[in-house]
Amino acid sequence: MDDLVPTELVARVLGRHLRLPASWDDAERGEFVSEAAQEVAYRAAELADDWAERAVTEWGRGRWQLPDAETQADLVRHARRSALVAVLCEVLPEVPVAEFFAVA
Repeated sequence: MDDLVPTELVARVLGRHLRLPASWDDAERGEFVSEAAQEVAYRAAELADDWAERAVTEWGRGRWQLPDAETQADLVRHARRSALVAVLCEVLPEVPVAEFFAVA
C-alpha cells in the first residue's frame, strides 16, 4: 500500500492526533495506530483510484485526446494527494486541513 499511500506518514499523523485510552501501553497504541493507518491508506487508495480515473477521463473529454504520460502521472498524483487529505479530514475532523497537505 505504501506505493499508493504513505502509510508511515499516515501512522505518524494518526499517532499524533488520535485520542487513545490512557490505560493502553505503547505496544497497544502502536498496534491500533498501525491498523488504523492501514485502513485509512486503503480507503484513500480506493478513492484515489476513482478520482484518478475520473480526472484522466475529464481531461481527455475536454481536449478530445488522451493525456501524455507526464500529464497522466500528474493527474494521478493529484488525485492520490486529494484522496488522502479527504480521508484524513473525515477521520480527524478537528485537525486543520493545512496539516494534512503538509503530509500528503
